[in-house]
Amino acid sequence: MNIFSIVGIAIAAAAIAVLLKRYNNVYSLLIGLAAGLLIFFMILNQIQPIFDEINKLMNGTKTDPKYVSILFKCLGVCFVSQIASDACRDAGETAIASKVELAGKFTVLLIALPLFGEIADLALKLMSK
Repeated sequence: MNIFSIVGIAIAAAAIAVLLKRYNNVYSLLIGLAAGLLIFFMILNQIQPIFDEINKLMNGTKTDPKYVSILFKCLGVCFVSQIASDACRDAGETAIASKVELAGKFTVLLIALPLFGEIADLALKLMSK
């Protein structure tokens, strides 16, 4: 992933969007969404080494695979909900963006709920000794 390519795309898209906003807001919005998707897919193409490194770290610490699964699911939900809320904000829909962020937070909570149960069990065991 070349940060200069991403920055170049972002600056070019922003300039084009600003110019098009004078004539048609819809085209300006579409340029912003297209640039966001393009940058997102550029990042996704280069993300595998990050997952490999996290897996290597987790395997080195003998972490239970279900914890790694929960981590990756939560990261995915965070990224997707952030991108969706940013797209809503770009469209001028801040209320919808806030609801998307709230839904993402509750989804992360639901995914991580089994961990809370295990932490509570561990705390009870420690307190009973």
